[in-house]
Amino acid sequence: MPSLAGGGAERTLINLFKAIDYTRYEVHLVVVAKYGPYVKQVPQEVQTTYLFNSNLVVRILALLQKKTGWEWLFKQRIQRKLGKQTFDVGISFLDSNFTNLLFFVEGIKRRFTWVHSSYKSYRNFARFYENKAYREKLIKERYSRLDGICFVSHDALEEFKEVFGEYDDMRVVYNLIDSNGVLEKACVEKADKVDTRFQFVALGSLLPVKGFDRLIRAAKILKDQGEEFLVTIAGRGPEEDQLKKLVDENQLNNYISFAGFLSNPYSLLKSADAFVMSSVSEALPTVLCEAMILGKPTVVTNCSGCRELVEQGKYGLMAEQDDADLASKMSQYITNPELLEHFHKQSLERANIFNDQAMLAEYYDVFER
Repeated sequence: MPSLAGGGAERTLINLFKAIDYTRYEVHLVVVAKYGPYVKQVPQEVQTTYLFNSNLVVRILALLQKKTGWEWLFKQRIQRKLGKQTFDVGISFLDSNFTNLLFFVEGIKRRFTWVHSSYKSYRNFARFYENKAYREKLIKERYSRLDGICFVSHDALEEFKEVFGEYDDMRVVYNLIDSNGVLEKACVEKADKVDTRFQFVALGSLLPVKGFDRLIRAAKILKDQGEEFLVTIAGRGPEEDQLKKLVDENQLNNYISFAGFLSNPYSLLKSADAFVMSSVSEALPTVLCEAMILGKPTVVTNCSGCRELVEQGKYGLMAEQDDADLASKMSQYITNPELLEHFHKQSLERANIFNDQAMLAEYYDVFER
């Protein structure tokens, strides 16, 4: 893993570690940068190795790797840390430039990568992959050398095919959510609803791809229409100052609050009337799955991953990538209690696909194939 930052892929990995049968597997975790809130949540059964203690150093080295192909220090460090150990399978659990580290360990018998992103619709990736020479280099030096590629959604798989082509072993494995854990944590702290207005909650890293700026502009439209509501945004990220400035400029401080990063966001999620996700691109948004497990009515924007989970509007309201349409869908929940109840039931129905044991069996199949 690149790090143990507070994202969906990292949370999924921790869920997997908590579920694995350690009488069946010996598990080693290699983390490039010792960084993130999940560092303390890795179970003691997992033998953990950190390549670097500084996240800043890793970011500089990763930039050099991407720009010049210089990987010597990564290769030297991982070979020194792992020595001559042998492994039945090696997995890059968050596909990235660090997937190349799998090739530096000669003792790995089979190598897989896990794709948690949409490589065509997520502009942060697409701008690199549009370079033909760079794309062909990745095909030759990374993806064609792997024994298999796993995807967290069908949307992510299809977008990958369009960018990098098809390979012999490609499969979709939904994220392991830990449904029981979500339900238990939602009851740990009771979030008293002292504000009687309709309450939306949005969770995620404060990054451009999450579209929180669109959510804020949609809230401005709702405010101007005279709707009474509160949107609570939980998460941290580089966009925080800019988003708070946008809230100030639109005089929305009484309508939007920032809760920061929450190690247990589930009581907040449970107490909300509805969950809103305004992303530009997703692969399989873990927090949307968790909202459905808690029976939250959901409203999402039309993007990869989200539309797959709500099935084009069957299991949750879906807005186009448009401020006014997102505001319209949010307004429907505020003004229509029957619709809210309908999608409460639809969320619970959709949550049945996140069967922890079935998902764990899919992981085991990858490990042992």
